[in-house]
Amino acid sequence: MDDQNPTPTPTPPTGPRLDGPSSSLPASPLGQPSPQAYTEPIPSSSELPAQAQAPVPADTDPSANNEPGATGSAISSIARGFSTIFGAIFSWIIFPIAVVLILHNFVFQAYHVIGTSMVPSLHDADYLIVSKLGYTQGLVERMLGQDKKYIPARGQVIVFRFPKDTSRVFVKRVVGLPGDRVVVKNGSVTIYNKAHSDGFNPDTSYEAAGATTLVDTDEVVQEGNVFVMGDNRTPNGSYDSREWGELPSSYIIGNAVLRLLPLDQVKAL
Repeated sequence: MDDQNPTPTPTPPTGPRLDGPSSSLPASPLGQPSPQAYTEPIPSSSELPAQAQAPVPADTDPSANNEPGATGSAISSIARGFSTIFGAIFSWIIFPIAVVLILHNFVFQAYHVIGTSMVPSLHDADYLIVSKLGYTQGLVERMLGQDKKYIPARGQVIVFRFPKDTSRVFVKRVVGLPGDRVVVKNGSVTIYNKAHSDGFNPDTSYEAAGATTLVDTDEVVQEGNVFVMGDNRTPNGSYDSREWGELPSSYIIGNAVLRLLPLDQVKAL
């Protein structure tokens, strides 16, 4: 009997294939693959541990701040802060004070004149700038072992501590230098030395003509000393070397270089 209806040959399914470990998933009621199908290959079990061991970024690790490196960074930040503060204190406070102290003690110092012993050259309440450079030079030379004393030039106005009471500071003029013979007689001053054996009057450059100097004196100025007098030569006008003796150079603070006040009488000395 001829077979009029041959058995149909099965046709392979036309749905999408899976590339995973299984060849099929339960079909949805509509005959479509389950929505849980992967579009990428499913990782094998041998790959999973490698992914689990991936390092955690340091900034997301909650224990990162407890590591020694983090502590060191915090200490460094504190140290930098202290360094900045100390630098500001040194620049704005310590350094300026140090400069002022150095200038005050070794370079320049200001003084107010009290009294009338230097009239007419200086007056009460004048403001003087005194140079200490000569004193500082002598100090450095003595520190280096040289036996040198600070001897101001003749005619300079100097500021010094009174030898009989060092709490008091005087201002006078240098008249006699070491080795000079100072003679005050008949109202005038005469200096005798090797360069001027016949004597000369040291007052002509700063004293008014006809000025009278009292208290007769005749003495030779000793080494390391100077003979000082005030410019006010009237009776009791100045208390100076004519009465209390020569001035040792160790008491000299410096020489006046400028009268700064009053402003209308500013003058280099």
